[in-house]
Amino acid sequence: MVRERAAVSRRRQTAGFLTALIGLPVLTGLLAALPDPSLVTDILLFLVAVVGVALIGGLWPALLAAVGGSLLLNWFFTPPYGHFLVAQRENLLALVIFVGVAVAVSWVVDTAARRTLEAAQASAEARMLATVAGSVLHGERPLMALLDRLRETFAMDSVTLLDAGEVVVSVGEPAGPADVEVRADGDVVVQFRGRVLEASDRRIVEAFAAQAAVALRQERLAAEAATAKPLAEANRLRTALLAAVSHDLRTPLASAKASVASLRSSDVEFDDEDRAELLATADESLDKLGRLVANLLDMSRLQAGALGVSAVEVGAEDVVPPALDDLGPEGRTVTVRVPDDLPPLRVDPGLLERVLVNLLANALRYSPEGRPPMITASAHGETVQLRVIDHGPGIPVDRWDDVFLPFQRLGDRDNHSGVGLGLALSRGLTEAMSGTLTPEETPGGGLTMIISLPAFS
Repeated sequence: MVRERAAVSRRRQTAGFLTALIGLPVLTGLLAALPDPSLVTDILLFLVAVVGVALIGGLWPALLAAVGGSLLLNWFFTPPYGHFLVAQRENLLALVIFVGVAVAVSWVVDTAARRTLEAAQASAEARMLATVAGSVLHGERPLMALLDRLRETFAMDSVTLLDAGEVVVSVGEPAGPADVEVRADGDVVVQFRGRVLEASDRRIVEAFAAQAAVALRQERLAAEAATAKPLAEANRLRTALLAAVSHDLRTPLASAKASVASLRSSDVEFDDEDRAELLATADESLDKLGRLVANLLDMSRLQAGALGVSAVEVGAEDVVPPALDDLGPEGRTVTVRVPDDLPPLRVDPGLLERVLVNLLANALRYSPEGRPPMITASAHGETVQLRVIDHGPGIPVDRWDDVFLPFQRLGDRDNHSGVGLGLALSRGLTEAMSGTLTPEETPGGGLTMIISLPAFS
């Protein structure tokens, strides 16, 4: 059976007993010195003294004061004086009422003090639990922080959380059997080593243990979410890749195969012009197929962190022409403005060429007829900026980040726009060369892609 905690401390109880033992004789002497004592006045003053003792020391000192006060009133102030006898019935009734009122007042004062103490303890417990729920459970490692707070709060040697009998996490130095074991939720148990807890502390510990079970579930859900996210991303990429391969890679392959099969056929006679057109179709399809495969391979290397970068000193005027040649006849329509005094770049020429080919192919795809894209270059401090400018429909600002995701073809409605790797791969290759690729609105409409790369120093 749990012993109920006293409403006042032992020190206050001692002070109450001393007040009763010293104060009541002093009060008796003062009243006895009065020239015309009145029993009613004496009883009221003794009652005030009992209330004062109750406020100081609680119930037991007040009961002592009530009994002692009644005896002093009987001996000194109730006829016949100097005897524990009461000659008049009214005086006996007055003494009985005094004792009853004194005991009742003492009980009420003690109960009020006890309730005040319980309210203060409940408030402290609520503040403690609110602090734990607010600060601990919102941290990065709530479970470890919670157990550590438990160990510090209750001065324990160690606190251990077990699930189905297996240790999940422990703080401190667990040694020997547990002094306290609290079941939190289901098979979740919290063990304490260091000392035995009082009943009031155990209530708080049980609340903490329930919070520990919540924190354990929270950490497990976070771990499951962290594991599921890469899997979901991998599945998304795999699905997008299969969709791309199903059409975008197969289409140029089918075109090249059809052209070669037609040339090999003996059923149809082709003149030189038709033969040249079929060969050009096969060559263009195979070039497109080669670029798509190269983009896929480079993207896989980027995601695996296995892309090799060989940064050397190279001028922009040496990288732009090969990129335009790789685009074929369309590349010759691009306007180029690269100043002669531009500082050299510190880049991998092959990777930069790939970036330019992808950006220019994208710009050519969306540029209106008669307004071909333009590529410019300028120096800005320790960086060189290459700008690929088109005057097409552009992209809304709130969708700029989306176009750099793999297999995204924002706004495309046809089946001839590639697998959607161009911008994603271009940004990855640019960042691999310690540069950045950012979009910007073209004045008058369109999109400008800005390649910022370190200058050679």
